[in-house]
Amino acid sequence: MRGGCGHPALAHDSRPRPEETFVKIFAYDRFKPGITMDTITPLLPHEVANVWRLWKAGIVRENYARADEPGVVIVFELDSVADAQRYLADFPLTKAGYLEWTCIPLMAPLPLESIFAPTVDVSSPYDRTPAAAG
Repeated sequence: MRGGCGHPALAHDSRPRPEETFVKIFAYDRFKPGITMDTITPLLPHEVANVWRLWKAGIVRENYARADEPGVVIVFELDSVADAQRYLADFPLTKAGYLEWTCIPLMAPLPLESIFAPTVDVSSPYDRTPAAAG
């Protein structure tokens, strides 16, 4: 597992080595039927503290509130979905039976430039999107 903040694997050099494969796990939750914000509010301080500890340990890399519905998105940096599910199962709201989680494993993209034909322009400037009309 790749961690951060004091993790021995990153003590000297935080750059990934080619022989290592790190997986990010994109996890999002949904309230189970009948669960409301009022239901979960008493456990929120414990839930947030749990995520904060995992963030400090380098296990949680990103944490967001969902804009489309109540819930969160957490990006883990772990070896597998099974590892993420083990952490999620230990969250207070999950233990209470209030949440369902979906995990999506992510990996580094292919070296995209390797699939372009020589005639495709991938040179600078990289951002060629027209500016917004003002």
